[in-house]
Amino acid sequence: MPPEAPRKEGAGWKRWVAGAALAALAILIAQNSQKVEVNFFFAETQTPLVFALLIVGVLGALVGWLAPRVRRRERDEQRQ
Repeated sequence: MPPEAPRKEGAGWKRWVAGAALAALAILIAQNSQKVEVNFFFAETQTPLVFALLIVGVLGALVGWLAPRVRRRERDEQRQ
């Protein structure tokens, strides 16, 4: 008797969530295509709002990922 293939129960909702997220992203891009002025330290530029939001989101995710690791390293060094 051949082994049974693994079931993919629950995989359907993941596709729906991914589809909804992509649809929301498409709406965000379409509604925020106007150009805005961005000032960062001494740099000034005109860029579409969606790119500015994307850059801020990536920087926020990077800080959110990096901050706990830095704190954990500092805590581990204090224990030694």
